[in-house]
Amino acid sequence: MKRLSERLSQDVSKIYKESEVDFEAKWYLILELLNREKVLAITEISDSLGISHAAVVQFVDQLLDRKLIKTGLDKKDARKRMISLSPGGRKVLSELEPILKVIKNENRKWLNEADGDILNILNQLECALDKKSMYQRVKICLLEQTEGKNPKVRSKG
Repeated sequence: MKRLSERLSQDVSKIYKESEVDFEAKWYLILELLNREKVLAITEISDSLGISHAAVVQFVDQLLDRKLIKTGLDKKDARKRMISLSPGGRKVLSELEPILKVIKNENRKWLNEADGDILNILNQLECALDKKSMYQRVKICLLEQTEGKNPKVRSKG
């Protein structure tokens, strides 16, 4: 999955470069989220996209360097950095719109070439992990194996 994701990201980044748009595919989700939500804290971006806080901070710094976003302090909690699109960010999203439409269409065609409904399968796998993470699955199995060998060992949680 990671290799496939990296290949797709590299291909899309090439398309952006050839279109002379100063943009990287890895930034898209954050910009699109900010476009919809207007202003968000880093933790809200992290939670919404399911990516680490550290990764969001890194992307935010890159986007700030490119002047695609702006930051301010939360009026209620000055420790929070509030992130929003800059006029430059809105302009880039607007420039990307025709490219994104083609990418979305080509993604749909490409996914239809597969024998199964991969999006449905991925959704099912994600839901299964929401119910019980891989950490929980492995930990339970290891504890059961340990308890089977040594009845005195107890789980702490």
